[in-house]
Amino acid sequence: MTVENPVVLVDRDGTIIEDVPYLSGLSDVRFLPGVIDAIRELNRRKIPVAVVTNQSGVARGLFSESFVRETHEYMNKMLGQEGAAIDAFFYCPHLPEAILPEYRTVCLCRKPEPGLLLDAMKQFGARHESTIMVGDMVRDMIAAQKAGVKGFMIQGGNKDNRSEAGLTYIRVASFSEAVDRFLDTLSI
Repeated sequence: MTVENPVVLVDRDGTIIEDVPYLSGLSDVRFLPGVIDAIRELNRRKIPVAVVTNQSGVARGLFSESFVRETHEYMNKMLGQEGAAIDAFFYCPHLPEAILPEYRTVCLCRKPEPGLLLDAMKQFGARHESTIMVGDMVRDMIAAQKAGVKGFMIQGGNKDNRSEAGLTYIRVASFSEAVDRFLDTLSI
Protein backbone atom coordinates (compact mmCIF):
# COMPACT_ATOMS: atom_id res chain seq x y z
CA MET A 1 0.00 0.00 0.00
CA THR A 2 1.37 3.41 -0.89
CA VAL A 3 0.40 6.30 1.33
CA GLU A 4 1.04 9.97 0.75
CA ASN A 5 2.41 12.42 3.30
CA PRO A 6 2.74 10.03 6.24
CA VAL A 7 3.27 11.59 9.66
CA VAL A 8 3.74 10.11 13.12
CA LEU A 9 2.07 11.92 16.01
CA VAL A 10 3.26 10.90 19.44
CA ASP A 11 2.43 11.66 23.04
CA ARG A 12 5.43 12.64 25.14
CA ASP A 13 5.38 11.45 28.77
CA GLY A 14 5.16 7.69 29.14
CA THR A 15 5.35 7.20 25.37
CA ILE A 16 8.76 8.45 24.26
CA ILE A 17 10.25 9.66 27.56
CA GLU A 18 9.87 8.25 31.04
CA ASP A 19 6.74 9.47 32.76
CA VAL A 20 7.82 11.75 35.58
CA PRO A 21 4.71 13.37 37.10
CA TYR A 22 4.80 17.07 36.22
CA LEU A 23 8.35 16.87 34.92
CA SER A 24 10.10 20.01 36.14
CA GLY A 25 13.81 19.31 35.67
CA LEU A 26 15.76 18.59 32.49
CA SER A 27 17.80 15.97 34.37
CA ASP A 28 14.62 13.87 34.55
CA VAL A 29 14.30 13.61 30.74
CA ARG A 30 15.13 10.03 29.72
CA PHE A 31 14.10 8.43 26.45
CA LEU A 32 12.42 5.04 26.69
CA PRO A 33 14.18 2.02 25.14
CA GLY A 34 14.08 1.90 21.34
CA VAL A 35 12.65 5.41 20.93
CA ILE A 36 15.79 7.05 19.55
CA ASP A 37 16.31 4.30 16.96
CA ALA A 38 12.65 4.51 15.89
CA ILE A 39 12.79 8.30 15.50
CA ARG A 40 16.07 8.01 13.58
CA GLU A 41 14.45 5.52 11.18
CA LEU A 42 11.47 7.82 10.64
CA ASN A 43 13.89 10.69 9.96
CA ARG A 44 15.82 8.51 7.49
CA ARG A 45 12.58 7.85 5.61
CA LYS A 46 11.67 11.56 5.76
CA ILE A 47 8.51 10.86 7.76
CA PRO A 48 7.79 13.79 10.10
CA VAL A 49 7.53 13.12 13.83
CA ALA A 50 5.40 15.53 15.88
CA VAL A 51 4.96 15.44 19.64
CA VAL A 52 1.42 16.28 20.79
CA THR A 53 1.28 16.62 24.56
CA ASN A 54 -0.94 17.95 27.32
CA GLN A 55 1.11 20.01 29.76
CA SER A 56 -1.37 20.95 32.49
CA GLY A 57 1.52 21.60 34.88
CA VAL A 58 1.60 25.07 33.29
CA ALA A 59 -2.03 25.73 34.26
CA ARG A 60 -1.36 24.31 37.71
CA GLY A 61 1.51 26.77 38.24
CA LEU A 62 4.09 23.97 38.52
CA PHE A 63 6.23 25.15 35.60
CA SER A 64 6.14 27.72 32.82
CA GLU A 65 5.50 27.48 29.11
CA SER A 66 9.12 28.52 28.61
CA PHE A 67 10.16 25.42 30.58
CA VAL A 68 8.01 23.24 28.29
CA ARG A 69 9.75 24.77 25.25
CA GLU A 70 13.15 24.38 26.94
CA THR A 71 12.36 20.70 27.60
CA HIS A 72 11.51 20.15 23.95
CA GLU A 73 14.71 21.88 22.83
CA TYR A 74 16.66 19.71 25.28
CA MET A 75 14.98 16.56 23.95
CA ASN A 76 16.00 17.50 20.40
CA LYS A 77 19.54 18.26 21.59
CA MET A 78 19.73 14.76 23.10
CA LEU A 79 18.28 13.24 19.93
CA GLY A 80 20.64 15.25 17.75
CA GLN A 81 23.60 13.66 19.52
CA GLU A 82 22.20 10.35 18.27
CA GLY A 83 21.47 11.49 14.71
CA ALA A 84 17.71 11.90 15.24
CA ALA A 85 15.20 14.75 15.61
CA ILE A 86 11.58 15.48 16.36
CA ASP A 87 10.21 17.75 13.63
CA ALA A 88 7.68 19.69 15.72
CA PHE A 89 6.25 19.95 19.21
CA PHE A 90 2.64 20.89 19.96
CA TYR A 91 1.45 21.27 23.55
CA CYS A 92 -1.65 22.32 25.42
CA PRO A 93 -1.09 24.31 28.64
CA HIS A 94 -4.81 24.63 29.44
CA LEU A 95 -6.96 23.07 32.13
CA PRO A 96 -10.61 23.86 32.93
CA GLU A 97 -9.81 23.96 36.68
CA ALA A 98 -6.47 25.77 36.31
CA ILE A 99 -4.96 27.62 39.24
CA LEU A 100 -3.66 30.30 36.87
CA PRO A 101 -6.68 32.12 35.37
CA GLU A 102 -5.04 32.77 31.99
CA TYR A 103 -4.97 28.99 31.39
CA ARG A 104 -8.45 28.24 32.79
CA THR A 105 -10.44 27.25 29.74
CA VAL A 106 -12.12 24.39 27.96
CA CYS A 107 -10.19 24.20 24.70
CA LEU A 108 -10.00 22.08 21.59
CA CYS A 109 -6.27 21.42 21.96
CA ARG A 110 -6.34 19.46 25.23
CA LYS A 111 -6.50 15.74 24.49
CA PRO A 112 -8.94 13.95 24.25
CA GLU A 113 -9.92 16.79 21.90
CA PRO A 114 -8.15 16.53 18.53
CA GLY A 115 -6.86 20.10 18.14
CA LEU A 116 -3.15 19.37 18.62
CA LEU A 117 -3.31 16.45 16.21
CA LEU A 118 -5.16 18.44 13.56
CA ASP A 119 -2.72 21.36 13.90
CA ALA A 120 0.24 19.00 13.43
CA MET A 121 -1.38 17.34 10.43
CA LYS A 122 -2.08 20.72 8.86
CA GLN A 123 1.52 21.85 9.35
CA PHE A 124 2.85 18.77 7.54
CA GLY A 125 0.11 18.47 4.92
CA ALA A 126 -0.66 15.02 6.31
CA ARG A 127 -3.54 12.89 5.18
CA HIS A 128 -5.75 11.12 7.70
CA GLU A 129 -5.16 7.68 6.17
CA SER A 130 -1.38 8.07 6.38
CA THR A 131 -1.16 9.48 9.90
CA ILE A 132 -0.84 7.58 13.15
CA MET A 133 -1.05 8.63 16.80
CA VAL A 134 0.99 6.74 19.38
CA GLY A 135 0.16 7.23 23.04
CA ASP A 136 -0.16 5.55 26.39
CA MET A 137 -3.56 6.79 27.53
CA VAL A 138 -7.16 6.34 26.48
CA ARG A 139 -7.40 10.10 25.92
CA ASP A 140 -4.69 9.77 23.24
CA MET A 141 -6.80 7.17 21.46
CA ILE A 142 -9.96 9.28 21.75
CA ALA A 143 -8.08 12.21 20.20
CA ALA A 144 -6.81 9.93 17.42
CA GLN A 145 -10.33 8.72 16.67
CA LYS A 146 -11.72 12.27 16.69
CA ALA A 147 -8.94 13.34 14.32
CA GLY A 148 -9.67 10.39 12.02
CA VAL A 149 -6.25 8.75 12.37
CA LYS A 150 -5.11 5.27 13.35
CA GLY A 151 -4.22 4.95 17.04
CA PHE A 152 -1.54 2.79 18.64
CA MET A 153 -1.76 2.49 22.43
CA ILE A 154 1.15 1.27 24.48
CA GLN A 155 0.12 -1.63 26.71
CA GLY A 156 0.58 -1.06 30.39
CA GLY A 157 0.66 2.66 29.80
CA ASN A 158 -0.90 5.27 32.02
CA LYS A 159 -4.50 4.79 32.93
CA ASP A 160 -7.20 7.37 33.02
CA ASN A 161 -10.86 7.15 33.88
CA ARG A 162 -12.22 7.29 30.35
CA SER A 163 -14.04 4.30 28.94
CA GLU A 164 -12.52 2.41 26.03
CA ALA A 165 -15.98 1.48 24.72
CA GLY A 166 -16.30 2.25 21.04
CA LEU A 167 -12.61 2.98 20.54
CA THR A 168 -10.64 1.28 17.81
CA TYR A 169 -6.87 1.16 18.17
CA ILE A 170 -3.93 -1.21 18.05
CA ARG A 171 -2.19 -2.25 21.27
CA VAL A 172 1.60 -2.28 21.17
CA ALA A 173 4.37 -2.82 23.71
CA SER A 174 6.32 0.32 22.81
CA PHE A 175 6.70 3.31 20.52
CA SER A 176 9.26 1.40 18.49
CA GLU A 177 6.79 -1.46 17.92
CA ALA A 178 4.16 1.02 16.73
CA VAL A 179 6.67 2.58 14.32
CA ASP A 180 7.75 -0.85 13.02
CA ARG A 181 4.13 -1.87 12.42
CA PHE A 182 3.39 1.45 10.73
CA LEU A 183 6.46 1.22 8.49
CA ASP A 184 5.45 -2.32 7.48
CA THR A 185 2.28 -0.83 5.95
CA LEU A 186 4.14 1.74 3.86
CA SER A 187 5.67 1.40 0.45
CA ILE A 188 8.18 4.22 0.50
